Amino acid sequence: MTTLREEIDRWEADLDNIAEASQYNDWFLEERRLAEALHTITAFRERIIPILAAKQPHGNVIVVEIEHLVDALEVLRDDLYRTVHPPDSYLAVAEKVAALRSLARVAASLDRTLEDVP
Repeated sequence: MTTLREEIDRWEADLDNIAEASQYNDWFLEERRLAEALHTITAFRERIIPILAAKQPHGNVIVVEIEHLVDALEVLRDDLYRTVHPPDSYLAVAEKVAALRSLARVAASLDRTLEDVP
């Protein structure tokens, strides 16, 4: 079983790979943001949130906030699929991914602190 920190590191490395691929292949900004949204939703729904929920089964505030951000990211992803979407969708996706990155790092540091406590 992988640790929370390993899953977060894997997700962040994948985001870095998306950024490199988008630059190398001259993606449009909407393509990059859509790829980031899709990958982030999958990483959190399938791997990161289940690990967090298992460690904090009583509705940890961080887990709840992460779930809200992922829900909002899903709405933005759906917006990007549309031919006509809100002009600030790209910025909103970047903001949600940044917020998730911050909360994930906080969760990982708390997880590490809890593991150090006997």
